[in-house]
Amino acid sequence: MFSTKPNASKFAFIQFVKHLHKQGVQLIDCQVYTSHLESLGAVMIDRDEFCSLLQKLI
Repeated sequence: MFSTKPNASKFAFIQFVKHLHKQGVQLIDCQVYTSHLESLGAVMIDRDEFCSLLQKLI
């Protein structure tokens, strides 16, 4: 989708996350943890912590 420019997809994702943050979104479920997502700021949390956070944010 953004293959004509280097790192364009990373830029688009970061801008989208900033937009979500401004809208009050505090948790994004990536489902599959990768080093690529980690490089963009993703943090691995265990299921119990995720469920606890989700309950608080719903």
